[in-house]
Amino acid sequence: MPDIYQYTEYRKFLADYFKEQKDSNPSFSHQYFARKASIKSSGFVLHVIKGERNLTKPVLLNIARAIGLDPAQTDYFEDLVSFDQAKTQSDREYYFGRIAAKRRLLKISSLADRQYEYYSEWYHPVIRELITLDANVDCADLAKRLVPPIMPKQAKNSLELQEKLGILKKDEFGKYRQAKPFISGGSAERNTALVKYQKEMLEHTKSAWDRFSTDEMTMHTATLCMSEDLIDTVREEIRTFKKRLLDLIGNDKKLPDRVFHLNINLFPMTKSTKGKK
Repeated sequence: MPDIYQYTEYRKFLADYFKEQKDSNPSFSHQYFARKASIKSSGFVLHVIKGERNLTKPVLLNIARAIGLDPAQTDYFEDLVSFDQAKTQSDREYYFGRIAAKRRLLKISSLADRQYEYYSEWYHPVIRELITLDANVDCADLAKRLVPPIMPKQAKNSLELQEKLGILKKDEFGKYRQAKPFISGGSAERNTALVKYQKEMLEHTKSAWDRFSTDEMTMHTATLCMSEDLIDTVREEIRTFKKRLLDLIGNDKKLPDRVFHLNINLFPMTKSTKGKK
């Protein structure tokens, strides 16, 4: 049986389990497994693997029993299912937090875990940018430069994490440098943490009014009434603006001297009236 703790996607685990069983026992079938798991439809699990059906808790427990998962593995399997099938971002964060905690206890660490850890703390991306200002800065000074400041140990751990991720690297003099000028989102786990990071940065946006003078900030807001058909065009304009901004920064000939954060948010404030008369 595949090691379930190596997985963060339960459908992938089921797919690999079925492949392993079929490879070792040609007579193994979805019909056989359905009987073993007390599932009426022989094709149900196949639909689950394809993402066409979800699992309820009773069926989840039957499948875990049929596979032969012990209580701890079953609990982990249930967290994987809950993470995948969560309806809100808060629930996804909660369940992936449980998954990550169990993997840490078992000393299991994949790229997805470390990426999740990277976006789980607001100061990791800030430190990544701050390194471009002064590669000679020590952890104590690095921690003090952030607003709000963090502990030197947190700065040290952040540098080590980003080196493991390949986000930062050391040059021939042992100084940290960015491995790539820009990074972006990716896997479901990473995006879960990225949304959590974005929500946390919105809290920093609120506190910025008390931390900085008005000439240090630029805050714009607009409440707009538009057709839903225009939304895709607006989103594309935002993506184009972001790309132009990154190109502008990447082509800047002057040395950077400060780290800034930019939020761009577009969301509805009313229910849709599209199709209504």
